[in-house]
Amino acid sequence: MKDLKMWQFVKKNLFNKNPVILTVVLESKGSSPGKAGFKLAVVKDRKFEGTIGGGQMEFDMMNECEKLLKSKKKIQLHRKLYHSKKVKKLQSGLVCQGRQTNFTLSLDKSDLKKIEKIIDSFEKKEPSSLIFSPEGLKIKPGTKNENHIQYRFNSENNWSYEENIGVRDTIYIIGGGHVGLALSRQMELLGFNVVVFDDRSDVQTIKENKSADEIIITAFDQVGNYIEGGNYSYAAVVTSALPTDKIALKQIIGKKLKYIGLMGSEAKLKRIFRELSEEGVKTSLFKRVNAPIGLSINSNTVEEIAVSIAAQIIKVKNSN
Repeated sequence: MKDLKMWQFVKKNLFNKNPVILTVVLESKGSSPGKAGFKLAVVKDRKFEGTIGGGQMEFDMMNECEKLLKSKKKIQLHRKLYHSKKVKKLQSGLVCQGRQTNFTLSLDKSDLKKIEKIIDSFEKKEPSSLIFSPEGLKIKPGTKNENHIQYRFNSENNWSYEENIGVRDTIYIIGGGHVGLALSRQMELLGFNVVVFDDRSDVQTIKENKSADEIIITAFDQVGNYIEGGNYSYAAVVTSALPTDKIALKQIIGKKLKYIGLMGSEAKLKRIFRELSEEGVKTSLFKRVNAPIGLSINSNTVEEIAVSIAAQIIKVKNSN
């Protein structure tokens, strides 16, 4: 929810008649600290919220914003910056050899209604498209693209950037035991919407779980009725036993999910896949399952297991 905090910063300053210089990263290639969707809002006295990647590039941007604010001019700057000293022009000040495209524009009180709509989309969890183009900033409520960010470039006067807002990545944690509790805490820190399933309401780990946005007590053969597919949906099967793991996996393996993970030993996983195959599940679907779940970091504790799962999910989330 970092963007929400930035937009609230923008709103507060515009309401107080303080102009804002906003920079958004439209795309990045190679080794670039600024990724598509990063944003930096700057006001007078070098107060700011957000980031476009940090380092010398951001320091130079702050200096530029200071001058632009003093000039009181309306600006729109579309620039491709190179993180290399080998490029004679358009250097970012960084040396990591990648590049990124930034769009910088000025905002004033006339933009306040747009900013309020953006904030409403985040707070009400209502999907909208945030759009930047040579025409400036727009928002289209009630729309959501297939990809989180879409950037199209034809020329300096013909390009567009669209970003889905008001939607949160959701992790469906199937199993509310010790791993489920630790994973809930980890995913809450990462800003995910956390939904936990279990067929037991009286276990201590369910009672302790304050990180979940929702806890659903239901039979594991019913979890598929609650799980929404799509590019913002992730599922981790971490129940307490092989039979329930198999039941839960069968419920979700055919759904279009961004990530499916299954906890267990190699022997346990082979048995689950064999039995599901015998029950008619297509073996081609097994390739979609991350099993054993999590990155291999020699995890021992449930907290370490949760970190390994969260890291794998973030890797998948940021892969495209």
